[in-house]
Amino acid sequence: MNYPVVIYPCEEGGFVAEIPALKGCLAQGETIEETFQELRTVFQLWVETAQAHHQTLPDVTRAIDQVRLLSA
Repeated sequence: MNYPVVIYPCEEGGFVAEIPALKGCLAQGETIEETFQELRTVFQLWVETAQAHHQTLPDVTRAIDQVRLLSA
């Protein structure tokens, strides 16, 4: 997984992680480690689904540039 990942705490406890470049690619967990593992699974399913529908994945470099721009 080469895309930028954002992990943040939930108000009710635990964490949420997402890959902003991949719409809807997010996961939850009780710990950061669990959340990241869940995100890896969701990422793999996201990629498989995109490939099954002949969709191209967003360019990693462009995705990183977008995250940098948003965090500036």
